[in-house]
Parts: sequence; structure tokens; C-alpha cells
Amino acid sequence: MLLGLAAASLAARSAGPAEAMGLLAKATAAYSTGAAFESPFTQIYTPAGFSTARRESGTVWVQAPERLRFDYAPDVKVFTYDGGEGRFYSPEDKQLTVHRLSPDERARLPLVFLEQPESLAARYEISLDPSGAVVLKPRAADSELSWLKLVIAASGRVDALSYQDTSGNRTEFRFDAWKPEKARPAADYRVEGPKGTRTVTQ
Repeated sequence: MLLGLAAASLAARSAGPAEAMGLLAKATAAYSTGAAFESPFTQIYTPAGFSTARRESGTVWVQAPERLRFDYAPDVKVFTYDGGEGRFYSPEDKQLTVHRLSPDERARLPLVFLEQPESLAARYEISLDPSGAVVLKPRAADSELSWLKLVIAASGRVDALSYQDTSGNRTEFRFDAWKPEKARPAADYRVEGPKGTRTVTQ
């Protein structure tokens, strides 16, 4: 009887990673059709040690292989990502910030579910939590992330992405209604400010 229970426990543990990898594969396939996938989003940021969160919202577009655009509203600002480069434009500040993202920084964006599960497994321990969310924990000891979670439906649709950094700050993105659109031109994922915009490179 004890041997049977141990075998069942081992099978359950091994099934978790396999199921998580399967969900990641479904998400990658669902968002890699060549369309631009658009959804309203809510971004919730909770600083370490605080119970009060800051909420922002807008519309996000994700387009394989690695293009992303956030349009925030009503406080207008735009963040785009393409080919390793993130661009943040703030009309209020009349400033465009250009930044080369590290792998950890890229993983915090709704791009992680475009990456092949095998590639993710090389950098993260992958499992399911009790709610069925896919959990990624960095293998690298010097990672700036503590964990990252994806809520993925059976269809491959990603309903939420959340993560916590090593300082305890937590961010969650909730996606309301993904829908495919015609692929957007590359320029849409490389925001440029109007004439007079100050550009800061980091």
C-alpha cells in the first residue's frame, strides 16, 4: 500500500511539469499564427511591503515572433518592443526612452508565451500551482525574478501574467478579450515621438 501511494505521488509530480509544458505549447501555437493579437488589459503593481496597488489599463498587441505594443489610457503613454529593444514614449514628458532588455526584463512582458517551452525549460523550473497556473522559477541564482505565473486556458489563450521580483514587488497583467487582427507593420512596434521629443538611451 505504501509503495502504491509513493508511486501515485511520484506520478502526480511528474504529470505537473508535463501538463504545464503542454499548456505553454498551446499558448505558443495559439499566438504564433502571424496575426496581431489585441486585448484590453489591466496592469496591477503592488510595491513590496504595501497592500495598496497601482492600476493602469489600455490596449495591448502581441505579434510573433517577438513584437509587442502597449497603448495606455486615459494617461497616454506607449511602450513597444521589437528585436530586443524596448521603447517607452511619454507625451507628458516629451521623452522617448530606448532600452535594450535583459532576458529577465523580457520575461516580464506578454512575450514569454511566444517562446518555445523547451527554451523556457532551459532557464526556468516549470510546474503547475494548485490553481492550475503555470509557474516559472528561474534556474539562475542571480535572476532578478522570484517567480512568474501564466494563467492559460485549455485553448491556449493567456488570461493573466504575473510575476514577483527578488525585492518583493509584484506585477500582474490581466487580459480581457484577445482577438486576432491583421498583422501590423513593423513601425507600429517601434514608437517614435514627434519632432521635439527628447531621446534617452539606456
